[in-house]
Amino acid sequence: MAGSNKVSTDIASKVDVTCRKGDTFEITLTFTDSSGTAIPLVTNGYQFLAQVRRRRSQSGINGLVLGTSNLGVQPDNLFEEFSIDDNGSAVWSATAATMRAVPAGRFVYDIQHIVDGVHTTVLRGTFTVNDDIAEATV
Repeated sequence: MAGSNKVSTDIASKVDVTCRKGDTFEITLTFTDSSGTAIPLVTNGYQFLAQVRRRRSQSGINGLVLGTSNLGVQPDNLFEEFSIDDNGSAVWSATAATMRAVPAGRFVYDIQHIVDGVHTTVLRGTFTVNDDIAEATV
């Protein structure tokens, strides 16, 4: 073969997220195949893993700000389990109580989906938590 050829298996889209400390956090992600047809996430056995870290270079529990319960390590603050359906929707969420415990700041995150043991990072970017004045207790 002549010339320069490249192969990349990195399909992750960069999406920066900004949310507010103490507010309920919820984002609906929609997954479709190359023809635009919704992927049946439940039927196909999809699982999702999300991590928010202080810095990209930290691993394990170190620097973990928020995560899902299927990480193998337990962060102090957990997202809710992803709610998925067969219309391609996956809801990424955290309660207001969880978000109250998250420090304001700028972090990094990524989300992987897992199907038949294959992990694929689908989203990545910054995860900014803006400080809030309201201090709800309920």
